[in-house]
Amino acid sequence: MTSPNYATYLHLDELLALQRPLTPVGQQDLSDSERLFIVVHQASETLLSQVLVDLRHIDADRCERQCHDRRVERATRLVDSLEGQLTLLRHTLPREDFMLFRDRFGTASGLQSKQFHEMFGLVKKLTRRGDEDRTPSDVRRLTELGDAVRRWRLTHLELVSHMLGDLPGSAETSGLRFLAARLDDTSEDGPAGADRVPAASRRGPDTEDLTDSRPLPAPPVRSGRSGQGHVVVMGGSVAGLLAAHVLADHAERVTIIERDRYEDTPGPRAGVPQSRHTHVLLTSGMRALDELLPGLLSAIEDSGAPRLAIPGDLGVWQGGQWVSRRNPSQPIMTPSRPLLEHHIRRRVLDDSRIDVRTGVEVTGLLGRPGHITGVAVRDRDGDPHTRLEIEADLVVDATGRSSRTPGWLADMDAPVPAEELVETGRAYSTCVFHADDLPEDLSGFYIVPDADQPLGAIILPAEGDRWMVTLSGPRDQAPPGATEDFVDFAGRLPHSAPHKWLSSARPVGRPVGYRHTSNRRRRYDRLGRDHRGLLVVGDAFCALNPVYGQGLSVAALNALALGKALAGDRALSANALQQTVLRSSRWAWEVATGADSPMPGVTGNAVRSGPVARLLNRYLARVRAHVPHDPVVCGANRDVLFLLAPPRTLVTSPEVLRRTLRSPAGRTISPDLPTP
Repeated sequence: MTSPNYATYLHLDELLALQRPLTPVGQQDLSDSERLFIVVHQASETLLSQVLVDLRHIDADRCERQCHDRRVERATRLVDSLEGQLTLLRHTLPREDFMLFRDRFGTASGLQSKQFHEMFGLVKKLTRRGDEDRTPSDVRRLTELGDAVRRWRLTHLELVSHMLGDLPGSAETSGLRFLAARLDDTSEDGPAGADRVPAASRRGPDTEDLTDSRPLPAPPVRSGRSGQGHVVVMGGSVAGLLAAHVLADHAERVTIIERDRYEDTPGPRAGVPQSRHTHVLLTSGMRALDELLPGLLSAIEDSGAPRLAIPGDLGVWQGGQWVSRRNPSQPIMTPSRPLLEHHIRRRVLDDSRIDVRTGVEVTGLLGRPGHITGVAVRDRDGDPHTRLEIEADLVVDATGRSSRTPGWLADMDAPVPAEELVETGRAYSTCVFHADDLPEDLSGFYIVPDADQPLGAIILPAEGDRWMVTLSGPRDQAPPGATEDFVDFAGRLPHSAPHKWLSSARPVGRPVGYRHTSNRRRRYDRLGRDHRGLLVVGDAFCALNPVYGQGLSVAALNALALGKALAGDRALSANALQQTVLRSSRWAWEVATGADSPMPGVTGNAVRSGPVARLLNRYLARVRAHVPHDPVVCGANRDVLFLLAPPRTLVTSPEVLRRTLRSPAGRTISPDLPTP
């Protein structure tokens, strides 16, 4: 007699045939998506059966302490797995394939409601049982089980709401109302341990007709000191992705709304006008990203993103002379914006707690003055008049310079944030080149503009053996759009080296211009402590002149500061979180507005003027004059520009003060390109 082996015991031949378990003989043409739906559905039923086995065993009081604890923990993990199956479908099953399955089989929510109701009932019974010998550990485990069931139920509702809305199938068995009714416990206490589907999705004839406004269910607020409930992030670029990443640790679920559709490979996007321009990760941004997403910097470097030391690897022309490359350096990275965003997006969206809806545009805010409760959206490829509503406990605006939040607040008669503005009218243009390496082992040029010399240039390497060349000038000296004229414009720079190198380089495409270079800060932090439900990050809150290369780093610093604040011992209001964002971007604001305020033709209500400002500008001019040759002043100035130290250190550091005020400003020995 032989003993059955493991494969025999599992009936592997039968299991391998389960790809077509529900397909009638005459319908052997299932798509891959339909097969996936069927397999996941079967796996979910198997997991649910095991949950019920454990819950029945616990309810019958047939196990001792160790058995009880093990079964509760296992049931919780199994329910989490059930939610994971739904999340898998949400991320991998196209809506059109979901609809095809519904049309073929008459329902896309074929639920065994008796099993669900039994699970809800047993969980409710166990979590409400008042045994005197129940320990705090028992209460914690059972509470976690109840939370897992609530999450699973609402994820199920969200999935069907996203895929079908309330579209009927055969016998009206496919839509959100049907699913909510099947999942709801109709006892007096309502759903077993779960909030009901929002009232607006159960409207009757006596309620307001919102045929084109179907609310999507929002998950409940997580228990805990810093729970943010359901968070909706408007904007899926760098600032939005990083904010979603840190908030996912403190929210029940995070939903990102992005108007563009993501590509599988790095590439410019219409919703990110600066995609084609030069980008820099400052030292501060590198450190923040490494803390937020460990291993990310290595990944983008493996993809070809250059890492440079500044000023050691760069030819920096400032105040009429080259900065000594022997001065102490700090690292920067110069990936293209699409490459960096692609790697961040891939890491962030691997988190099952974060959902993204692309091709969806936010059209307004929900709520009342002082309390935002969600967003109104529309599918950009659908009927423009169809309006959906997504409820949220916190809405995060990460839509950048073009943020429409001030107008939406005004539309609901809510307070609108005051704006601080410094506008130089500066314009810049970027063109990509293939070229030989720079002379003197340089890895790029930075021609620093100032009040006396307003033209600037940034020439940096990017992945793919490309050179990103950005030229800038004031409003009356904007760089041209034709490639030949672009190179000629470089001949007007205060040193001939960039133009000489560009003259032999090979352009890739035409220059791309950009003129939105104002510094604009919207003071959402001043709306008051009673302002709830809204947080604004990135350029939507504090937009900086892009020529200083701070934007990516500030987005990372915003997210890092939020994560640290949320990890504290007390719950934080939206206003407290906004204050955190303000503090994390303050140094960058001071640097950019301080550099732009003395520029000719500058306008705006935040321009620094008056006797004190003029005195400070004269002192900072002396600091800049010492940067090229003085390693101490150069290091202090570099740390301020790289957002590693507050700008005030240039005034409060005794060593910087002594060297700046007592020593004469020296000059580099030669106007030739600086050697290491």
